[in-house]
Amino acid sequence: MTKKKEIKTNNNRHQYGLLSMLAMIVGVVVGSGVYVVNDSLYELSGSVGLIIITWIIISAVVLFMLVAFIEVASITARTKEPGTVNNWFRHFFGKKGSKYIGIFFPIIYFPILISVLAVIGSEQLFNTIWIDGDNSKPYLMFLFVTIFAYLFASLFYGVNAFTQKPGKIFQNTGTIIKLIPLFLLIFLGILIAANAFSPANEAFDNGGNFNFFDPNAAFNQGWENGADGWDSGVSNLEIILLMAPTIMFSFDGFLFAASLQNESKKPSTYKIAAITGIVFIVFIYIVLSLFVFAFGTSGENHDFSVVNCVFNITGQKWLSIIIGLMIVISVYTGFSACTIAQNRMIADLSVNNQIRDKNGDLIARNKAKVPQRAALWSWGLTIFWLTILRILDLAILISIISEGSSVITSTLFISGWSLNFITLLSYSVYTLLIIGAFKNRFDKKVEVEKTKGFYPAAIISIFAMFIVLIVFTINLFDYRSIFDQNDNLVVSGLLSYLIHILMVIFIIFLAIFIPNYFEKDVKKVQKEELEKKEKLIKQYLKNKTDPRFS
Repeated sequence: MTKKKEIKTNNNRHQYGLLSMLAMIVGVVVGSGVYVVNDSLYELSGSVGLIIITWIIISAVVLFMLVAFIEVASITARTKEPGTVNNWFRHFFGKKGSKYIGIFFPIIYFPILISVLAVIGSEQLFNTIWIDGDNSKPYLMFLFVTIFAYLFASLFYGVNAFTQKPGKIFQNTGTIIKLIPLFLLIFLGILIAANAFSPANEAFDNGGNFNFFDPNAAFNQGWENGADGWDSGVSNLEIILLMAPTIMFSFDGFLFAASLQNESKKPSTYKIAAITGIVFIVFIYIVLSLFVFAFGTSGENHDFSVVNCVFNITGQKWLSIIIGLMIVISVYTGFSACTIAQNRMIADLSVNNQIRDKNGDLIARNKAKVPQRAALWSWGLTIFWLTILRILDLAILISIISEGSSVITSTLFISGWSLNFITLLSYSVYTLLIIGAFKNRFDKKVEVEKTKGFYPAAIISIFAMFIVLIVFTINLFDYRSIFDQNDNLVVSGLLSYLIHILMVIFIIFLAIFIPNYFEKDVKKVQKEELEKKEKLIKQYLKNKTDPRFS
């Protein structure tokens, strides 16, 4: 009785109601991914229809994963621990299993994610500045994007390593700004659908790309042939599954909704807010994608970006530039949030003694209460991954140009693929947690709050991820991509094929080797040193400034 009363009292510290929690979930989960993925999906599939179908299927899978995750997240809601993947994994699989998760996210996942976001944001800036460019200067584009990727990475890490206030202001402002392009395009699309006005580009009258009765409309293309207009031997089902990781990236923040259980007034409020919030996000994502494809430019030089759609609808270049800059801010809002999260995760490695840090340097907070050394580590890791990815992107770019192609719409070659791969790895970790929760239903090892519909949601989530992983693995070793329709060897295809396999081996090797190396290194630390460090850990957890910075 006393225990239940105590839990209720603790919960009263958090006063998020239904509307405030809904707003928080929508504000955080809606990211920049929805603005940039559709054009790359079209590059892969060549079929608008298949893309829309994939959005619907993967959105349903994410919803099922969320339902299952509500039970997973109830662990830390009961123990009053932070709702993190590492903590959930530790409860289900013990410390030996969680050590791999604790290392994977701050050392591999976040540095690659942040590196790719830096490139995406810089590409969006390039396309906004040269909004009516012809993309015929690929080396200029690559140089511009790379310089600004390093510049923005250094700027945000530099600021977030020494202070918190600018990052919070940018985060709050950016969260509002990033929603404007999304709702503006939906609003304009609804007005055109209601015949309130005609689009500036006459090509989009009478349904444009979505004129179902026009065989030349974008929606009716690509159902039988591949993205290059020839039969590549890849089935529509396989294409849908290969597009899955790209769409999953747009929902990667859904886990935030699952981690808010101990922030709501009562459990029922949280469940309604989490599910309703994600359903709403799914709805606006699909509607936005419909309008992007309805008013984007199809064909060889396709452009299914929000910026291009706004221009095709309004004909106003100045408005398109403003929307483009808003999307740049949207990308770097997510970038900034990830840098802050990575900083804390590096510090948590020291708190959990998953890394040798006998002097507590990684958990030493400066006067702004930032674990400064951890932030500098994060910065270095990101620069390391960004350099590797840009070198590999450049190699692919050179090989493509050497084959006679001069029109390049993006320099996200290995970078974009790596983002899909780590997204798939992160969802695989989430699936393992769902498997852990499924097993827990039988062995009752961990105390959880049981969720209605858990079994079907868990089974569907596990099955879907299993199929996606199998198709991704088969496709990874599918050598057909290195030949064209005339069975001639494509150098850029061969290079991509080899790099993809090597990147998978390299990332998996690091994910296994580094945790084991750190574990052995930690064992070398003397017991007296660990006891001395405990005082520093307590200071860190109490959010106090380290004496070394006072």
